[in-house]
Amino acid sequence: MTRPESMASPRRLRATERQQQALELRRQGLRYDQIAQRLGISTPASWKLVMKAYQRSLRQNDELAEFNRKLDLERLDAALMAIWPQVEAGKSPAVDRLLGILERRARLLGLDSPQKQEVDIGETLARVLAELARPGGPADD
Repeated sequence: MTRPESMASPRRLRATERQQQALELRRQGLRYDQIAQRLGISTPASWKLVMKAYQRSLRQNDELAEFNRKLDLERLDAALMAIWPQVEAGKSPAVDRLLGILERRARLLGLDSPQKQEVDIGETLARVLAELARPGGPADD
């Protein structure tokens, strides 16, 4: 059984560099066939390089967003601990700050349930149907 290749292996580093080159060329507006010609590869291979680089970029963005979310939650925890004695003492400004911290925390964690909204399209639908049904309306064009 062979060991998995290291992420820092020369081959992987070259592959990643090549993907980044392809992505940069695509960002510059080159078509896949032009990228292929510049890099000395086939057009399908150039597309694969760009897609792999793009997917890596998305993963890195997701990881960065998750890191920042955790950092913000830690900051909110620190702020909450700092004002907690004042909250327990019933001081209104501290309670207001607590509510702001809790609202921000709920948004970061996606805890708020979606708000149900009702839309009455009856009048608009009736107007559209009447327009469609009248002689010389859009249906007769």
